[in-house]
Amino acid sequence: VRLAAALALGYATVGAMGTLLKVVIDNTQSAGTAAKGQKTQYLLLTSLREVISIGVTKRGPSDLSLREHLRPHVPRVLPILCQYADSNEESVRNVVSESLGHLLIVDQDSVLTALTPLFTSTTSWRVRAAAVSTIRFAASKQCPAATILPLKERLLTCLGDEELQVRKAALHSLNVACLSSSCSEIFRAHTDLIFESIKEDSKQRPELIREVDLGPFKHKVDDGLPLRKFAYTVSCSLLAAYPEQMASPALIDLVLQGLADNEDVQVICCQLLQDLCSWNFALFRIIGRIGDLVEPFDRCIMRCIKQVQAKQQVGRAMDMLRLYARTLRTVEPIAETNQHKVFVDYLARILKDSVFAQVYEHANSGKDAL
Repeated sequence: VRLAAALALGYATVGAMGTLLKVVIDNTQSAGTAAKGQKTQYLLLTSLREVISIGVTKRGPSDLSLREHLRPHVPRVLPILCQYADSNEESVRNVVSESLGHLLIVDQDSVLTALTPLFTSTTSWRVRAAAVSTIRFAASKQCPAATILPLKERLLTCLGDEELQVRKAALHSLNVACLSSSCSEIFRAHTDLIFESIKEDSKQRPELIREVDLGPFKHKVDDGLPLRKFAYTVSCSLLAAYPEQMASPALIDLVLQGLADNEDVQVICCQLLQDLCSWNFALFRIIGRIGDLVEPFDRCIMRCIKQVQAKQQVGRAMDMLRLYARTLRTVEPIAETNQHKVFVDYLARILKDSVFAQVYEHANSGKDAL
């Protein structure tokens, strides 16, 4: 109910910017630091975010006046947002980043001035993560390239930050910017640098794996998995945005590495391989590496077949087999056209297994359900 009230206040403020916006800002500043006051401030920040978000969305001439009403209040809003950039609550930091990203479109100079100390903060990684996330929210609004261009070097620097969460936020922002029709060209000249960062962040790191004691048994938690998933996802986005620069044997190396990782990573790697094979101009670049795919795919497929036969996690195992079948189906015509004996022989051998043969048949016919 309180969140609904906060959203309603934001929408009401959009309709009465001259009177209600000042009230929202005043109440946000005056809310106490106690637990109840912090909750009230979060709700008021949510109202403020809705005002800013609607204010930067262009729908017609009347919406331009919303920006004009909002611009004089930016100097008062910025200190509030910067104050909460170091919040322990990720939801609060997301509200801050979204608001700053949208305000960047309204008053670029003022917001850039406020963001500079956030990017260079040495006291808290949360502040740096919130700062780099503003680029994501600005780019998601299809802002002009000039809006985030001054922050390009800051983003590239954050890709090498010592804190895992900052690198994750930087990859997320980069992913959105690369897929933005208005901002993608900004990073075209930096694909080599970005890909080097991706290769580092996609590696499994034993020091990020910890054991959690759950009483009768222990469970391993991989804190590096979210970052690796983001790294592989950004690889797919880079290939879609800059195929000429990205389509190379180096992507095959990334796929081979990912196929030895968690199943969530394997899903993204299979999509990456399918996307790579869809670019006809890139086939001559990767044909020599197709044989390297045999061993990791064989390992993955045989593991799932054994799970199905042992009736262990059958649903998940069948889903993965369908994924592998669709991916091999994409590679198969390339191997056959180029008479790649190692891959063709492997496919003939694995199709002798009744479980995988049935899955592959459905994949070839476009029917995934079994």
